[in-house]
Amino acid sequence: MPQFEAAKHRADRAAEVRGKKAYDMQIIHPVDVGSFAEEQRNAIVISSVKDAQGNVVILSRYGDLTWEMWPYVSTPNVKASKKRLCWNTIPESFRESCKIVLFQYWKVGISGPTRTAKPTTLGNVLFDLKTICCHFSKFGLSLLADVQPIHIANFVNEQREKNYRPGTLVRLFFALELLYQFRSQQVDSLQIHPWPDSSAMEMAGWVGITKRELGFEAKTPLIPSHVARCLFLHAENILLSADIVMNERDAGLRCTGKDPEITAIRNACFYLLGVLTGMRSSELSSIEVGAGRTESKNGFTFQWITSIEHKTGKGRVDYLMPSMGHELLRIMERWSLPYRRELNELLATWKSDPAMQRAEGLQAIANAEANRNRLFLGKAKGSVTAVSDTGWVNICRKFARQAGVDWQLSPHQMRRLYAFTFVRHRLGDMLFLKEQFKHSSLDLSRLYAASPYQDVALYDEILDEAHRQKVEAISRWIQSDDLLAGGGGKRIMGMRAHDFPNREALIEETADKLTIRSTGHSWCLAQEEGCGGSGIYERGRCGGCGDSVIDQRFVPIWKEAYRHHSELLEESKTLGPGAQKRVERDLEQAARILHELGVAVEEGQNGTAAA
Repeated sequence: MPQFEAAKHRADRAAEVRGKKAYDMQIIHPVDVGSFAEEQRNAIVISSVKDAQGNVVILSRYGDLTWEMWPYVSTPNVKASKKRLCWNTIPESFRESCKIVLFQYWKVGISGPTRTAKPTTLGNVLFDLKTICCHFSKFGLSLLADVQPIHIANFVNEQREKNYRPGTLVRLFFALELLYQFRSQQVDSLQIHPWPDSSAMEMAGWVGITKRELGFEAKTPLIPSHVARCLFLHAENILLSADIVMNERDAGLRCTGKDPEITAIRNACFYLLGVLTGMRSSELSSIEVGAGRTESKNGFTFQWITSIEHKTGKGRVDYLMPSMGHELLRIMERWSLPYRRELNELLATWKSDPAMQRAEGLQAIANAEANRNRLFLGKAKGSVTAVSDTGWVNICRKFARQAGVDWQLSPHQMRRLYAFTFVRHRLGDMLFLKEQFKHSSLDLSRLYAASPYQDVALYDEILDEAHRQKVEAISRWIQSDDLLAGGGGKRIMGMRAHDFPNREALIEETADKLTIRSTGHSWCLAQEEGCGGSGIYERGRCGGCGDSVIDQRFVPIWKEAYRHHSELLEESKTLGPGAQKRVERDLEQAARILHELGVAVEEGQNGTAAA
């Protein structure tokens, strides 16, 4: 067929001119494989690379039962099993149609923001196609053309009864839609639309209801503050002796790959960098030597760490970090040095070994090339490599047990903890992040402007976290019977008696429009005018302010304020009438606020408070 021969010629030419990146020949893949004869279709090269001599090595062809996709996967912590597509899981009668669908989805794609699929996404679709085809086979079907509406209805009902998350159902039903969407390319194809005038999302129940109702709210659990404290202290304690332990390793007294105290250093740095930067597991795994830098702009000093963002394909990304990050990078550069040396020695040997110039050997060389400057390394099957995503999950859980906490820690929880802590700058009890990063402000627009290379999705998660916390606070104020103090608190308590048609919608809309700040002892609802932040330093301003809300979470703060001023009362008499009047005023206000919050306060014999 002339079309096939022309495609083959372009592939050969691309392999000649593109050097070692022979896998770039994917750009000439045909887009209508269904029109090819079976023999010609099976000969299409799925993946290939060049060996040290510049010869093209074919890794897999269309007709193979396994498609090697590793040349197209740059994410360092993806397991080897997720870098290949195995077709022997699909019933043979459906296999060819599924191959065509997956190939078309990969090369042509569908309409929408993400037209084509990544290799790792293809693996998920393949798994879903297996589920679909095995279901049809179970009912004696061997051709997609024989599938009737009743079969599809049975499949949908069976999946719904398994209590899957809505997202899982959407993915499954989307794979079924793909079988119909690419029907023109298949010899045996699905002849009917799975659900005319509907969609996979609607069939999964993901239409017309909120994310909270679907159970999507805060899918990643937030690490509780007491757990986060234990984990942080555990990591810091490990690093206190890091140089001593590595001195012993370098002197030959410890084994690099098997000593648990050596491995603990890597794990502690992984956790600390995760919670201090908000990086995903894949970005942490991509950190290389020399990733940290310091930059001054407009009187502000920024500490940055550079990595590669893989999820959305943005590439190089800068993450803000505290100055402590530079010490963590220094430790990891020293920690990883033996691994990096081993990789470079292996590369020198492998590149000169003819036996390594075949498919499996070339994959090992490619992995070593990619990891030779990375910091978070480990050993798998006797070779130095990046730790896989599932490997980090197991490591994090073990790290939590060693810290003495009963918590199922996972890498993405560190990212959410970062977002939560960031939001606390405006919504919480402590200005922790402001101090941690040594900034006078943590305005998002300023951070965006500070570096053009940033993980925008991280700031989206921060904004989502801010919205979530505002919704929780407003819900607590309006829907509970808790007593509130402050001018704003009294108005909210008055609103509780009103009959709102949809309180949930009201709360969501209010959270979108309302600015809420924390002073550390109250919530500030001032939108445009206010005290200019003086309430942070002077509690008295917030106690009588019409824009303040003081809820039950601030009771310990006001108890302490009452106790403190009770102790000052006697001492203030020696400082003059002005000081005495001020202490009496603040003591009276603290007592009034505690009373409004339902806390009884009695003065003890020594002027101390008992609440």
